[in-house]
Amino acid sequence: MAQTKPTAAGLHEPTTERIRQQPVNRRVIWGAGFLAFAAFAMWANHATNEADLAASRDGLLLYAGIPGHSIAAWFLIVALLGGTAGPVLLIPALIAKIPRKLPRRIIGWTSLVAAAAAVPYVGILSILAYMGVYGMGDSLRIVAPDGQSVIVTQDDFDGDSVDIYIPNDDFHYKWVRSAPEISGWPRVEDQDCHLDSADGVLRLTCGSKTVVI
Repeated sequence: MAQTKPTAAGLHEPTTERIRQQPVNRRVIWGAGFLAFAAFAMWANHATNEADLAASRDGLLLYAGIPGHSIAAWFLIVALLGGTAGPVLLIPALIAKIPRKLPRRIIGWTSLVAAAAAVPYVGILSILAYMGVYGMGDSLRIVAPDGQSVIVTQDDFDGDSVDIYIPNDDFHYKWVRSAPEISGWPRVEDQDCHLDSADGVLRLTCGSKTVVI
């Protein structure tokens, strides 16, 4: 029985299809992974903000190495990165799977316009996240020789608002007093501040000024 010899096009077509489809599948997986990670980071951002607000209503400061608002801002930055990388990988890969040329082009251009419209929104969120990490004032943790610690916060504008917190539990510090004595300039973090404990009294010294806590 005579066999039909496969054509060069017939031999080439499956190989071309495999080469084209394999990167697309990989991009879909990575894009979906980035979006899932971004969704988790947004949830963590919301949960941290809520915990920070709840603590502030009780006169507490959420602190886990860095203040709660900074933790929330870092989660927002991660969410923005994942939320940007995910669609960049996922959308072109899905559009490439559309078999008809005209719908593929329409959806592609529509996606491009939508991405351009989202740029200002992402930019604003990025600025807010940056301010949350670096522009919300100073939080300085100072430890005494016996291990006791305080956190001193100072606003980021004229520096005239200084507050002192002492430990309340593993992740919260409790407000105890304001400290106008060490407010203004130079800022607290730029002064030579140290904490001493004697007779059950904490004394915070910054330069030539001492605050009894």
